[in-house]
Amino acid sequence: MTARKLSISVPPEVERTIKAAATEEGRPVSALPAEAAVEKAHVAALHAVGRAAARELMAEYESGHGKLPQESRQRAREFLVEAGLLDDDARLPVPYGTALS
Repeated sequence: MTARKLSISVPPEVERTIKAAATEEGRPVSALPAEAAVEKAHVAALHAVGRAAARELMAEYESGHGKLPQESRQRAREFLVEAGLLDDDARLPVPYGTALS
């Protein structure tokens, strides 16, 4: 695998923590932020799949039964927030026709 170099900015206390952890583990300083970035990207990809599945389920249901009531759409959105698939600001009311992502 070819590695690409990136530059990141962190507060001094985070820099100290990263350097201390890398030293403790006997690893390069760049390994820790790189692993964190890979994990974050993986989680984001899984969340995107979850949101897509939720949209697909809602579309499938609504194609056979009509639009979900506003209260049900709001409960679905709150579930996605609790599952970590949407941000907390997603708790705002959801008008009909609004995607859940």
